[in-house]
Amino acid sequence: MMLLSNDTLKAVLHEPLDGFYRGTRFDRSGVFDSISFKSVEIAGRWFSAYNPYMHDAVCGPAEEFSPIGFEDASPGECFLKPGVGLLIRPDDAPYDRFRLYSVANPGSWTMEVRQDHAGFRHVMPGIYDYRKEVVLTGPDSMEIRHSLTSLGAHLEGEVYNHNFWTMGFMAVGPQRQMDFPFRPEGHWRSEYDSVTLTASGVRFSRKLAEGESVYMGDIHEAGGHGMPYSMTLRDGGLGIEISGDVPVTHTVLWANHRVACLEPYNSFAAPFSWTVRYRFF
Repeated sequence: MMLLSNDTLKAVLHEPLDGFYRGTRFDRSGVFDSISFKSVEIAGRWFSAYNPYMHDAVCGPAEEFSPIGFEDASPGECFLKPGVGLLIRPDDAPYDRFRLYSVANPGSWTMEVRQDHAGFRHVMPGIYDYRKEVVLTGPDSMEIRHSLTSLGAHLEGEVYNHNFWTMGFMAVGPQRQMDFPFRPEGHWRSEYDSVTLTASGVRFSRKLAEGESVYMGDIHEAGGHGMPYSMTLRDGGLGIEISGDVPVTHTVLWANHRVACLEPYNSFAAPFSWTVRYRFF
């Protein structure tokens, strides 16, 4: 476990192989345990029961890459999950991000930690060199910087950020406001009486009950041809502005009674570098 801090921001992260997160879904570099701003925990353990092998035993900004080579792998052969390693395809079933796969080769990890900076490097020999930095850039700001370089393999797919923000552990309800710099549109998975799209974002009409969830998998800009990586979350007096330097293909919304996650998706093809910025207020 490592702590980054300045006068107003504190981030607790786990080392890639320290055992906190043993799932095979999310990038193991820069796995957050908590983030606090002015002594209020805005990202923390949102799940009701902790299991390190669960696919979502992660907090705060959690990033996932699409698998590479899964469709070409026969049962017993390996495919690549960036940020995790080479995994074994066990059978003919389609890829399932919620499934725990066996790790055949975790690659090698190195780290560099300072008071306000944590750097991670994941090398898969002959495949890639992946670097990720979590940096507290000011009293109210943070950046996550990435670079993915091929060492011989063809690497392309999607990467997204799950954004598990607990916002002081306020229940998800009318105070949880989520906005974009454009008019969003998309399709709800079901008919909900608790949430709707507005001219600028997402609004909840009531608090979500325990065990209840809502989902929209294709948020995009109405009439647009591409979306900027930009969104704002608010709950009471807390707020987070999130921006990135690469275009967003689409955004997913998933929410339960503890977290409301906007998940922006990006396409990648190595070599690829991208940065996500956060401002807290």
